[in-house]
Amino acid sequence: MTLYFLKQAWAERPLEDLEVSCDLEAAEEGISATFRITEPSVRSVYSEINSRVYEDSCSELFFSFDGKSYYNFEISCTGCILAEYGKNRYERVLLDPETIEKITVSSTLGNRPFGIKNEKTSYTLSVTIPKEVFVFNGGRTDPASLTGNIYKCADRSPSPHYMTLFEIKSERPDFHRPEFFKKL
Repeated sequence: MTLYFLKQAWAERPLEDLEVSCDLEAAEEGISATFRITEPSVRSVYSEINSRVYEDSCSELFFSFDGKSYYNFEISCTGCILAEYGKNRYERVLLDPETIEKITVSSTLGNRPFGIKNEKTSYTLSVTIPKEVFVFNGGRTDPASLTGNIYKCADRSPSPHYMTLFEIKSERPDFHRPEFFKKL
């Protein structure tokens, strides 16, 4: 496992009480990530697969195995997942719910939406994505070819924020920028 620390991005003034680390392990069987998160407030509204979880307190894994197209896995703090595949922000295909249900997620905040906790909150979010989920790669997950980026956001939280592992050079928040992916 490799331990990464995310940095705040697109912030005029960095938020206090916002820290995110991610232990990531990539293997031929799949990819596992454990996020340790502290944030000044937490939002969890969505519970339906492929809903707008990026508006909630959300951790995100973007992966490419070929440098041409990429997967994005966006996971709310209570385990609701949005998953897509494509070449850029606009050319994306949603993964079907049966495929997404193969992903295991556990959160110390539970698995049911709770609305808003407007207080400093620390939690752990663990995600395991088995190779069968990578349907556009024929279920192959070659760790040697893996590039990507890791993100944290909360678009509609009382304390909205955007965090990245690798810097993205854009005026506004935009995680769908594979040109800034690096080796993971």
